[in-house]
Amino acid sequence: MTTTRFSAYATCFLLVLVCGYSRSDRPPLAPVAGTVTLDGQPLAKRAVTFRPAEGRASRGFTDEEGHYELIYIRDIRGAKVGSHTVTISSRRETVTEEMFPEIYNKQTTLTEEVDGRKNVINFDLETPWKK
Repeated sequence: MTTTRFSAYATCFLLVLVCGYSRSDRPPLAPVAGTVTLDGQPLAKRAVTFRPAEGRASRGFTDEEGHYELIYIRDIRGAKVGSHTVTISSRRETVTEEMFPEIYNKQTTLTEEVDGRKNVINFDLETPWKK
């Protein structure tokens, strides 16, 4: 095989690889954003993850005011339409102990429904032992 023919095949292969993941390959997505508070105070620097029963999870990070927006993949915003288990955890995976209740992360009790339109989903969390 000549170098020119090999280059042509390699280029075609790369184009198929790059273009292969099209919009039609994605599940239906909808924008999701909101605010997270703990005991009435904004919860900053936390990862908010929406996990559907099947498929890719979406994740966002809270800013200093507790606002987040979910990202599905790279620059594609939103989350898969349907039911999700939600976790809110430390932003850094090196943190060994969460600074707030496990019922919001490792042993989450949070669930949310993402519908086909813009979703504003706020989490007004409370520390269980303060109730």
